[in-house]
Order: sequence, then C-alpha cells, then structure tokens
Amino acid sequence: MAMSYSEIHFHLLPGVDDGPPSLEQSLELAQLAVADGTRTIVATPHVHLLHIIDPSEIADRVQELDARLRAARIPVEVLPGGELALDMVGRLRQSELELIAQGPAGRRWLLLEAPFDGLDESYTAAVDELRERGFAVVVAHPERAVSTSATDAVIANELSEGSVLQLNAWSITGRYGDATRAVALRLLRSTPDAVLASDAHGPHRPPSLQAALDEVAALGEPNPARFAGVRTRALLNRGLELAPAVRAA
Repeated sequence: MAMSYSEIHFHLLPGVDDGPPSLEQSLELAQLAVADGTRTIVATPHVHLLHIIDPSEIADRVQELDARLRAARIPVEVLPGGELALDMVGRLRQSELELIAQGPAGRRWLLLEAPFDGLDESYTAAVDELRERGFAVVVAHPERAVSTSATDAVIANELSEGSVLQLNAWSITGRYGDATRAVALRLLRSTPDAVLASDAHGPHRPPSLQAALDEVAALGEPNPARFAGVRTRALLNRGLELAPAVRAA
C-alpha cells in the first residue's frame, strides 16, 4: 500500500497572503500535493497584521475551496488552520485562537512561526502565553531562523517543554542553502518528534515532501515516511500534551 502524507504547513487558500493569488492556482497546487502523495492539508495562511487578522474568515474560505476541490475531483481533505505570527498572540481572543488550532480538546496546538531574524525571549514569551492559555505549540521552520546562541537556546527550551519542530522540505533538500540544510538535518536527527512539511506557496514553491523524504532515505533513515505520515497524523488526531506544570496551573 502506498504511503499517504499529511501537510500541516501549507499555503493553499487563494488571495489571502503570499500563497496562490487565484483559485485556479490553488487547485493546481492541490493537484501537485496529491501527486506528491498527500491526502490531508491543513491550510495555514499567515495570521499576521499584513495578511489575515480575523481567523474567523478562514473556515469559510476553506469550505469554499473544498467545494471546488470536490467539483474538480481532487482527492484531498483540507482543514482550517493558520501560521500564527508572534505579534498576533496577544491580539487574538481565546475563541479566535481555537479557530486555527489542531488536535482534540485538551491537546490543542498552534503552528507558531519562527521569525527569520532569529528566536529570542520574545518568542519564549509568546509560547509561554499560549501554554498558559491551554495550547501546545508546533514551531514552524526553526531551521530557517538565523542560527545564534539565542536561537539555539530557545529551541532547546521549546523541546524541553514538549513543543514539536516542523522542518521545511526545501530545507532538507538544500533549496535554502547548505547552512540551512545542515541545521535542518541536525534537528531532524536529534529531535525525536520532528515533522516535515512543504510550506508550499504556489508553483514557485510547490509541494515537496517526497523529494525531502527521498533525501532523508538516501542519508540512511530506514523509515523516512514517518516524518510526514505517522507523526503528522498523530498531531492531527491525538494532538499535543502540555507540560505538567502548565496543566496544573
């Protein structure tokens, strides 16, 4: 049986951010994902002051896209989500965060973007706030953040708190450069629960899970599909548990 994948970071909605500008390109992107082996996509538009500031609009947009996907007989499930920007954490109400969270009740998590200019105490503060509000965190593409001692310390702290790292497929294949690839491979090898996602945006940044998994297999990983199959489905179906101290608060 062929392995099927789940994408938890994927810019599929048309005309909302730097993803596909049109419905036609969204459908093309979904077809490429299906050809890549994906059957579930969490649509993660940027929840950001320059893009979506009201998460309540995402579900309706996903529903509209889903209808068009079914009409076009493109066999992929699309779920509403979001790539949450750091400075939106304190701006959104609990109900708004719930609209872009994944996982079952009591184990909900959010995809929190790692800024490219590096991670510092502001990232830790944002994640701490989310934890206090009952959400665990998946850190989006930490390998693309500037590599500094502060970034390394924040990543280590997040791992100790139970956060999951989501690494980009293009980082693994070297499309973002050798330095980013080296960091991504180090994190993939050293982090038990890391997952891969395409962070696809359109024809210029297409779905690429299979290429990344082939690269990981070539490096000696006996079961590369787990990074985009079993682990991602577990995140969607079982969610993430908060650290005990936060649960008890």
